[in-house]
Amino acid sequence: MRDPNFQNIDKVALFGAQPLGSSHPPGDPHAVSFSLPTWASVAGNMAGEAWFNRMGFCPIVGGLTEAALIRVKRPTGVKARIFISREAASRLEHTVKVKDPAAKVSVVQFELRQSNSPDLSNWARFVLSFEEDAFTFWLNHGDGISNRHAEFCNNLLDFMDSRCDEDEPDYQTCGPRSGDKPAGLPTWTNSGLEEKMVIKSVLAKCIRSENADMLPVQSDDVFLYSTGMMAIGKIARAMKDMPGNDTAVIFGWLYSGTLPLVKDSGYSKPILYGRGTEEELDKLESYLAAGGKCTVLFTEITSNPQLHSPNLVRIKKLADEYGFTVVVDDTIGTSVNLDILPYADVVTTSLTKIFNGACNAMGGSLIVNPNSRHYRRIHTYLQGHFEDLLFPADAVVLSENCIDYPERVKRCSATARAIAHFLAAHPSIDYVNYPTLVPSREEYERYRRDGEGYGYLLSIVFREPDFAVRFFDALDIWKGPSIGTNSSIALPYSVLAHWEEQDWAAEYGVPKHIVRLSVGLESEAWLRDRVTEALAKATPATLCRTTFCKSER
Repeated sequence: MRDPNFQNIDKVALFGAQPLGSSHPPGDPHAVSFSLPTWASVAGNMAGEAWFNRMGFCPIVGGLTEAALIRVKRPTGVKARIFISREAASRLEHTVKVKDPAAKVSVVQFELRQSNSPDLSNWARFVLSFEEDAFTFWLNHGDGISNRHAEFCNNLLDFMDSRCDEDEPDYQTCGPRSGDKPAGLPTWTNSGLEEKMVIKSVLAKCIRSENADMLPVQSDDVFLYSTGMMAIGKIARAMKDMPGNDTAVIFGWLYSGTLPLVKDSGYSKPILYGRGTEEELDKLESYLAAGGKCTVLFTEITSNPQLHSPNLVRIKKLADEYGFTVVVDDTIGTSVNLDILPYADVVTTSLTKIFNGACNAMGGSLIVNPNSRHYRRIHTYLQGHFEDLLFPADAVVLSENCIDYPERVKRCSATARAIAHFLAAHPSIDYVNYPTLVPSREEYERYRRDGEGYGYLLSIVFREPDFAVRFFDALDIWKGPSIGTNSSIALPYSVLAHWEEQDWAAEYGVPKHIVRLSVGLESEAWLRDRVTEALAKATPATLCRTTFCKSER
């Protein structure tokens, strides 16, 4: 069901800062984000302080985990994670044993014994894995179970049996009602195929190139996954499994989980060019010219949170010359604003973000470019290894929310540009990262579609760290993780994304005190008023010039 707060982009629910831990959207049991209203709350969350339940399980997933642990007679508090496929749990086991060959990873599978409906038997299943390091793997790989899927499985747990390859009697259980067939049918049919086709068609239409010589993307070229990270992991493993070498390049500052995900996918030592500049492209070209190998290059347009745009034209030229595959993530730039199909072999997108917008369902996509010289082998591999893991009820929500995706991108982009330039003029701010304000702005223009915008995301670096803390604490909008939400949302990015590596991140242009702002559907005037109020509270009166405040209203 479509989020009632956002039935019409002209009638937006206006959210101020919310109490610590509140779900976003408020009261939604399937909310993807939660409130971290102060700088201290973000730091406390990452430090695991006792006063706040650190980011991890949402209550529904946690409830299914605890119920499964009780079934197999494991004590409460045991480290365990739920995966949606046996293949994912096997990858965790492999990753753990690479580090410690003697390690033991127990895996218990739950599934229905019998059912009246394939839609029940196909989705009433999950895998429970016991492993101390499972959380990091689970987070980076995106293989965790969704809220709606966990709720569905919890309702059918009594009908499920559990089994394990180990000789452990407690892991081999029969559900108290596993001899019965569950009554009723799910609210979807055929695994949500119709809704998934809607999602695919929207993605295929939006990514179509303005270059008339380019073949259009078809729905069959779009692969859907339960998260964006799962999509990235799938193409990383696909390229590793194909004949060639095992070298991957990370070009630019990608999402914090991408580098460890690529490492876990079997690449011996991914090469990081974390600034994504022309100088680093020179280094990459020199490396390749000297005989260096590369199977696949991962990049993002634009980067998060620097909003940098890589030189895709030059990357494509190097890829053609040296034979590697180019994977571009367009979650932030979006296919609405940018025409990148001529330069990418594969495009990945987190559908959880602005594609959905309502912050109430997760998903990911992978598009194989039919114009790529690698198309046939990549497409054939993905088809042959595809496992449909996007839970149908999540697909229903995504299919309803994505219908106005292009209109929302346009509106958010227009407001974000105005707010970015407004902030850049303030004397307390050192600089603002936004595609029109960063050194790579000409690169962005090369790919920007005629008449389209510059994206919904920006980040702010104040002249003094204390200004950033006070600004964030005073900013009366939603604050917490995620981006691309229909309501504006802010976060001290480095504190959450790079808690244990903030000094390292700072070397690549992500200062410790950077504030990220994802602009939503609210009016420019509404958001500007809140930003102005926060600036006034955060910075000395001598810096908040009267002329600035008046001229920018």
